[in-house]
Parts: sequence; structure tokens; C-alpha cells
Amino acid sequence: MYFTELFPYKRDMCKTWQGLICETEAMITNRIFRMRIIFNLFSLLLASGLVTDLSAQPVIISGNAPSYAGQELVFNTIADYISGTEKELGRGMIGPSGDFRIEIPAENTLQVFAALGVFKTFLWIEPRQEYRVILPEKVEKSPEEVLNPFFEPVEIQLAIENFREDELNTLIMMFRDAYNPYYNKHVNDIYTKPQAGRIEADIDLIEKSFSNYTNTYFKAYRFYSYGQLKLLANMQKVSSIAQEYFNGKPFLYDHPAYMELFDQVYDKYFTFLGRSDAGKKIYSDINQFHSYSSLLKTLSEEPHITNDTLREMVILKSVYDEFYGMEFSRDGLLSILDSLILTTRVSMHKQTGMIIRHKITRLQEGYDPPDFTLLDADSNRISLKDFLGKYVYLNFCTSSSYTCLNEYKLLHDIYQRHHKKLAVVTISTDPYDSSFDQFRSKNNYQWVFLYYGHQPGVIKDFDIRAFPTYFLIGPDGKLIYSPAPSPSENFEIKLFEAMRARGDLN
Repeated sequence: MYFTELFPYKRDMCKTWQGLICETEAMITNRIFRMRIIFNLFSLLLASGLVTDLSAQPVIISGNAPSYAGQELVFNTIADYISGTEKELGRGMIGPSGDFRIEIPAENTLQVFAALGVFKTFLWIEPRQEYRVILPEKVEKSPEEVLNPFFEPVEIQLAIENFREDELNTLIMMFRDAYNPYYNKHVNDIYTKPQAGRIEADIDLIEKSFSNYTNTYFKAYRFYSYGQLKLLANMQKVSSIAQEYFNGKPFLYDHPAYMELFDQVYDKYFTFLGRSDAGKKIYSDINQFHSYSSLLKTLSEEPHITNDTLREMVILKSVYDEFYGMEFSRDGLLSILDSLILTTRVSMHKQTGMIIRHKITRLQEGYDPPDFTLLDADSNRISLKDFLGKYVYLNFCTSSSYTCLNEYKLLHDIYQRHHKKLAVVTISTDPYDSSFDQFRSKNNYQWVFLYYGHQPGVIKDFDIRAFPTYFLIGPDGKLIYSPAPSPSENFEIKLFEAMRARGDLN
């Protein structure tokens, strides 16, 4: 919004096309002076918070969904497309009648997500817009689906009541409907010789229906979607795609089509590069010398990574891809990542590097485990940091597991012998908190019991695939054993070894 709209003042208009002089020089000077005063005053008001920055108006997502009444609706976006880590943007309660209205800060176009039972809903939002959405029919996850780390939600694009044909969500939906049949057709032909002319003709045919739409985000969405089609149909080599779509092009960190193509082109790039004579030096750069500068020099000789920003992006992705592989030293990769975080001039790369570092080390011995805040049987909020200064024997169990029930007796003995230095913490994964409460009331176990249902993501954070699973955390809050031995697997011996190594065993 311009100043003239905020503070309108009388303007003298020219009366003829010949351009009669409308104002004297003195009047113009006076007007400029007044506008400067207005600008300075407006800036002061913005700085003081008495006037809101009009460009920062939030996006509004509203609607009515009676079947979700009383439920909290949380919208996330992708904080880092390399690791797929999400961050929260906004949340709000759905009222008794089903009405909801949630404000989301958005300075640029974003794809946002909301988990609703078995569904993962998504929507594109643009700054300063309001979307009245229609939520899908409510279908809750079963207790088994909640506990299943491999559960894949049904992805569904939210319908918009106040849609327009030229609105971004409508455009992307129409484009996907036109694009997907061609994508499927060419992927089915992946083992045959690619027909470049045929693919280009199909792209031109799709593009005819959308070339008149000028939305910048939508143009980029189409452009990088076509790149995915060319790559998967073997029409162009990876180096050719990299040259056409990434060298010298803007970096679209928040754009899913851009990042999906980037992910495909540079998948496990370090391994790919190491197979060539020119690139095999990468192994000594990482495994032997742990040298970020040497790695940059090696990558600078690659013709399809022609600038520092793209090189950093490739390094970030490759560290994440290769960390759990067998080709490269984890210490070397972490050293490379730490050097990038410290030296990069791109704030997004620093943020992405820190996210990746946390994600790849979260269950590594010697690093901080994922944090959580859960309720105990008395509704107290308990976090891992509450146990700093003590060893923590953390375990995930369920009262329906025979092994868990048997080992509770051994846990009781361990707690009795070592509770002055060792906290025993059980996270119960019973399907319902009522069964958790019943189990607690029938037993007199004195250690800490927490219920996972208040933060079900803790199961995924700790990569729990079987019950029981154990971890030992040191007094400094870092993992000692991940996973740790169970009580029946000589846990106490391993505990004594850890205490002795740290000088905590008298």
C-alpha cells in the first residue's frame, strides 16, 4: 500500500494533454518536505509498534468442520527439504460448532501441511490471502497405526470454498491433472530408448494450457516439473539437467518442485563423484583429512557445479545422504558439515546445516538425544532436561508386551539399587492412557512413567521399532548407549563401565 493511500492529500490535476504546468517549484518542494515528514513519522510508528507493518499481514486459514470440534489444528511447513524436517507455522482450536480461524505468518509463498487422523492435508498459501478450506471427513488413526513408524498418511490437497481459476492451488491442481498422465507414460517407458522429440512435444502440449498464467511460483513449478520428467525418462543425463536447471538459476529453498528435482539430480553425489578418476580424491578429502577446503577444491573442478552456493547445497545434501552409508567416515562428514556451518555466508545454509546435524546425530552415542515433554501419571510435565546431573535409563514399553512386563521386575531392582545416581524413565506406548493408568494403579513401581500420547512423535524421534527399547543417557544429557542393553542383558555391567570411565564410580 502506498503513502498516498494511507495519507491522501489534495492533488492538482493537469487539464490538458499538452502538459500544462500544474504546480510551481515551491509547491513541489513543499510537498516533498511534507512527504519526508510523513515518512519519518510513519517509520517511527512502525518501530514503536503503534502501527503494524502492512506487508506483514498474516495469511488466514478458516472454515467449519463440526466433526473436528474441540480438536487443535496445526499447520506446518518444510523447514529443510533435504532432511524433510517440518516446522510449525500456526495453530488454533476448532470451536464447539466447528468454526476455526488460524493466522499464519508468511512473507513468501509456502506449501503448508496439517495432520488430520489418517490424512496429511496440504495447501499452498500466498502472503496476505485468506483461505476458507474444507477439511476431509474425519478418520482417526487406529492405535496400531499411531505406533507404526512406517505408517504413511493419505496425502490430500485441501479444497477451498472461495477458489478462483487463477488462484495458485487451483492452477497446481489443474497442472498435476494434465501432467501426471504424461509422467506415468514416460516413466513406464524408462527401460526403452528415450524419444527426446516425443517428450518435448508432450511438454509443449501441456504448456499450451498454462503459458498465459504469470504467477512466478507457478511458472517455476512447471519448469522444474518438466525437469523431473526429462530426468526420469532418461532424456537428459544428470550433468545436462544440472546445467540447465541449477547452474546460474535462483535458489528456491522453499519450492517443492525445485527441491524434488535437486534431490534427484544430486542423490548420493559423493558416491557418484568418487567413482570417476577425477573425483576419487573425495575419499581422502573426507575420510583421511576431514578437510572442507580440500573438498571444495575437488568439487570446484566439476563442470556442473559452477558456484559456491550450489557447492554448499550439494555438500549439505551429500552429508545427509551418506552419513549412514559405508563409503565415508562419519567423523569426516561431521567435520565437513561443521566447517560449512561456521564459514557459510548464506543464512539458509547455516540453518539447514544445523537441522541436518541434529537429525543425523540425534541417536548417535556422544550426542544429544531428541528432547520431549510428556505427562506423568499425576499430570506433571516431564522433560529430559529435568534429569540433568543423573544417568537416565530410558525405555519404551507397553503393558501388552510380555517381555516388558517381565523386565519391569528387573527394572524395579535396578531402580532400588541405583536410584541415587540413575533415573529410570519408562515411556508407555499403551494405546490408551486409561490402560496406562490401570497398569500404574495395580503396581507399585516407583520410577518415572510417562505416557507417549501427549507427544506421539517421540516414537518416531527415537526410531522405536520394537518393545522394549532402551537408551542410556549420561549426566551431561548425551547418549552413552544407543540402544542400551536391556536389564536381562547385563545392563548393570555396562552401567558400571560407563560410570567408571567418567569417574562416577566410587
